[in-house]
Amino acid sequence: MRYRLKQFFTLAGLTTLECIRQPIALILLGSCMIFMTLLPLLLTQTLGEADKLVRDSCLALHFLFGLLMGSLAASATLSREIQHGTAASVLAKPVGRELFFLAKFTGVALLVLLFCVAASFATLLSTRMVGQPWQLDLVAGAVCPLALLIGCTTAAVMNYYARRPFVSTAFGITLASLVVLFAGVHHLDADGATMVAGSLTPWALLPASVLVSLATIVLAACAISFATRFSTVATLSICTVVFLLGLMSDYLFGRLAAEHLWAGICYTLLPNWQHFWAADALSHDMAIPVQYVVDTARYAGFYLVGILGFGVASFRHREIST
Repeated sequence: MRYRLKQFFTLAGLTTLECIRQPIALILLGSCMIFMTLLPLLLTQTLGEADKLVRDSCLALHFLFGLLMGSLAASATLSREIQHGTAASVLAKPVGRELFFLAKFTGVALLVLLFCVAASFATLLSTRMVGQPWQLDLVAGAVCPLALLIGCTTAAVMNYYARRPFVSTAFGITLASLVVLFAGVHHLDADGATMVAGSLTPWALLPASVLVSLATIVLAACAISFATRFSTVATLSICTVVFLLGLMSDYLFGRLAAEHLWAGICYTLLPNWQHFWAADALSHDMAIPVQYVVDTARYAGFYLVGILGFGVASFRHREIST
């Protein structure tokens, strides 16, 4: 058992490192942070609801970029390894297919989780920028670009002098800088002065970001299960279809589930992303209950068991050649 656990954690760690070293991971992370920072500047004619528009847009960007991150990482780490014969060389050793597949998912899920941490901080900062009516909090708005600048500049210097890989170094330093800078500006007001008590950070958004993060992990599980059979483009396309159908699941299948068997099957099998979207509650100044987050996490856990079971069965019967 100890040997199997060592294999599992080694493969999972190497998968995360391999995914982080893909340039697309840094591009998606940086693009998401920059877009979220620019939203308060780009949205006009808000009619006094700038915080609502920015909040909903940031959560939507979190969802969208999470879909891209999970799908592309799953394809890069599994379908590409199957096509290039890397998976065959690993499975030729005493490594079971089930352990290999689950370790790959764990590595991808860890990357998605790191991305979700950065996206959650960026959402809090972007929403804080428009927290005060008719005023932009530029202190909060400077955090994401500054963290990205520190990460890329430091990684470039380390790559030049110490030959450290640029992408993975920039990814890690950007994430660490974002956390440190967020903690630094937490008790600063829009003018940079220290606040004695309280904070302008909209912490009520945190449960909503947690729910979106759970959804992106479920999407990553779907992506890596489909990657056992399909290429990168096909996996991304199927995940996009699942994403769109899951958003409309209540309308397309939910109202027909009691009358038609096919609708009930589709409604059961498709993930209902509305369970993970709590922005409407925040629009009515309602706090998201902790119990709701726990129940949604339980729903995500059961769905993960099902979709990963499908992925294990698919990968077990996949012919893999060198």
